[in-house]
Amino acid sequence: MNSRFDFPSLPALWRWARQWRQNQLVETCDRVDVLDHVHDAGHLAPRYAFMIVMSCGIATLGLLQNSAAVIIGAMLISPLMGPIIGLGMGLATFDLRSIRESLLTLLVGIGLALTISILIVWMSPLKAATSEILARTEPTFFDLLVAVFSGLAGAYATVTRKGEAIVGVAIATALMPPLAVVGYGIAVLNWNIAGGAAFLFMTNLLAIALSVTIVARLYGFGGSDSPKQTAWQAGLIIVSFLLLSIPLGLALKRIALQSQTELIVRSTLDAKAQEFAGRVNGLRVDSSGDGVAVEAVVLMPKHVAGIDAQLQLLLGEKLGRPVTVRVQEVLTADDASFAQQQGTLAELRRSVTALQDAESVRGAQQRAIADERAGLQASLLPYLGRMQRSADGSYWELWVAPDTHMSLARAARIETEVNAARKQGAPTLRVYPPLQALPAIALGTTTADAPGPDAASANTLATQAWALQRWRASAVDAQLSTRDDAQAEAWTAALRSALSLRGIALGDIERSRTGEARLQLALPTQ
Repeated sequence: MNSRFDFPSLPALWRWARQWRQNQLVETCDRVDVLDHVHDAGHLAPRYAFMIVMSCGIATLGLLQNSAAVIIGAMLISPLMGPIIGLGMGLATFDLRSIRESLLTLLVGIGLALTISILIVWMSPLKAATSEILARTEPTFFDLLVAVFSGLAGAYATVTRKGEAIVGVAIATALMPPLAVVGYGIAVLNWNIAGGAAFLFMTNLLAIALSVTIVARLYGFGGSDSPKQTAWQAGLIIVSFLLLSIPLGLALKRIALQSQTELIVRSTLDAKAQEFAGRVNGLRVDSSGDGVAVEAVVLMPKHVAGIDAQLQLLLGEKLGRPVTVRVQEVLTADDASFAQQQGTLAELRRSVTALQDAESVRGAQQRAIADERAGLQASLLPYLGRMQRSADGSYWELWVAPDTHMSLARAARIETEVNAARKQGAPTLRVYPPLQALPAIALGTTTADAPGPDAASANTLATQAWALQRWRASAVDAQLSTRDDAQAEAWTAALRSALSLRGIALGDIERSRTGEARLQLALPTQ
């Protein structure tokens, strides 16, 4: 017995599909209850505004911190579901009032979200564009699919009254983060980021709304479910539907062109890399402007000269647009070359280790010599005197030991030479000679033109004034022996000037006209 299955004709399938839709979809839906629920969910209310602020605030903070977990927290709130569903349902039922109210609610929500995101970015110390921000600056085919699936799921959940919280997450995924990125771009005055995110936001918004319209029409929603419209109102709704479809169509065209461009670039780079036994490890294609910018990381066994120019010419012919190519080559090696390189590296490593060991021995010897020298200097220093730091740490003090019998001139010269040789910013040295009687200063021969001290006598006088300062003398007496009044007057003036430079006052001056011409300084008696 032969049996034969006859495939039903197309008219029969069409009648069956219409009957199934009528019985399983249209008749099972309480359209009045659904429309009331959609109207309430899309109504502009304080709760809606509060949820917009909270959702966008969380999304903006998550984007600035580059935290996907925080961004998901913003998705859970999903305040934009109501007005979007209302817009799509209004288009399905030709309800001009519902469309107008939904658009107003959406505009208010968008304005609040942009305001909050701009304020947060302005006040935040984190303003760098993170990967989460950059990922939402240009719509891709997958972003569009997320928006379409969100709209279809949202319409189904609204009509059947099931799973609306989960649908809210899907819709927030497609809308709130891009809207927050728009606010970020405005706050930092980066119009490329703001424009790209706004285009992504509008693409997803329209895809969701039109998906809701399609599902609502499938469930039987139409003009009979709304107040009777006039002819011009119905025409206005149809025109609005067409206008909303235009940006979505342009987005689809742009996304398709981008996907096709990336596919051509990927296949061309793969083929060119395989010619040299290499492969493409990373690729970025930017076709937002008039031309196409390609950046690629290619793993190659050896350097290929002029590969950028070759790919640029080849891609320009295939795409018919100006193309700029920037290829970063990462050289690899086969097993034999790798083993040879490892051997060379091992030999080089041994040489470096030997040099480091020799340098370590030499450094240890130098440190031992330096330590020995420092120890010897430390042991010899007490024979010279006592070295200590001043109380405020601004200079060193050398208290010369009396046993050295160091002259005042020698002590002053040590201080001068050490300070002249010190590094800039290093502490100075003050030498304190041992307390002793000051030797007499011979006045020497004078002339009528120069009755004062000569250069040697003036230097001796300055040295004694320096010693008195180091001994912390506040005043000093003088004995001056000379028969020449002009000489006595000149030496007195020179003595007073030398002491004044050191902050020492001149006390009593005892004048004698007998004996050898000389000047004797002495500390005043108590």
